[in-house]
Amino acid sequence: MPSSTSASSALRFALRAALLGGLVAGTMLAAVRWGPPAAPSPYMVSTVLKNERLRAIGSPKVVLLGGSNLSYGADSERIGQALCAPVANMGLTSQLGFRFVAEEALAVTGKGDLLVVALEHGTFRQPDPEPDVLATVVDYRPEAIELVPWRQRPRLWGSLGVLHLQSLHEYCWHWITKGTAPGYEERIFLPNGDLVNHLDAPVRHVAPPTAGFFDTLVIDPRFWTLAEDFVTRAQSRGAEAVFSFPCMAQRIHHDPVQRALKDSLVAHGLPVIGDPTHYVLADSLFYDSWYHPRRHGRAERTERLITDLCAAMPHRCCTNEGSVEER
Repeated sequence: MPSSTSASSALRFALRAALLGGLVAGTMLAAVRWGPPAAPSPYMVSTVLKNERLRAIGSPKVVLLGGSNLSYGADSERIGQALCAPVANMGLTSQLGFRFVAEEALAVTGKGDLLVVALEHGTFRQPDPEPDVLATVVDYRPEAIELVPWRQRPRLWGSLGVLHLQSLHEYCWHWITKGTAPGYEERIFLPNGDLVNHLDAPVRHVAPPTAGFFDTLVIDPRFWTLAEDFVTRAQSRGAEAVFSFPCMAQRIHHDPVQRALKDSLVAHGLPVIGDPTHYVLADSLFYDSWYHPRRHGRAERTERLITDLCAAMPHRCCTNEGSVEER
């Protein structure tokens, strides 16, 4: 009798657990299907525009890969004029790491393309995407799941469900307390993927750099495997890939760290253009991050990038006689 009672209790517990699990899963699915976006951000939704551009312009093209230093800090129209090729600015956030943005670009890389990589400091420490951030991209572009390894997808779907529930809670609470949907900062992107509404905005307060972060070089060993594979695969498609450097405020620049970074990239046989010190700008030229330049800083960074590209790859530069015909 005791064993029968124990078995019955265990069965009831299992049924309740299954019912609770099913209720949670059902709520998540409903939130994903009918609720507000996982991260209703006018910034992150730009992944749709950027990928439409990437696929629409064909080859040869120039693709800018990296984090927000590119989204905020590159004039793609000017770069396209200098290199006689359309540009897709794929820069979004450093939290997407290098693995995902590399796969995103390689999926549509063709003959004659130029892939320019400019990664923020933290991406070398963590080349894999943050699951919650990647889930946001997949929420806006479900087809992006094809770029994610199968072993990572369960964690990704879990993040997506939780984010949708959090977003739904925020949305409902805002309606209850304020009578309106939550408001979000306006973001204006050009069709080429450049963010522009910050260019003439007043400088915002930027928190001091975290101690021990920018003054220390940490490179995850996985980065080297990813980077070398990226260059090899780009070349196999008839494209060229080069590594450049992000624009950064003087406040976070540490010369020994940046020089060690460049030396490491070169030592691993990666194609590198320019020098990180070439992209260090005055603190006053930045908007709301040490990587987000305003109009003048953006123009400076763009011209310096063009200078480095044309010096290293004169066949790409329109200002070199005969270069257009050669293309």
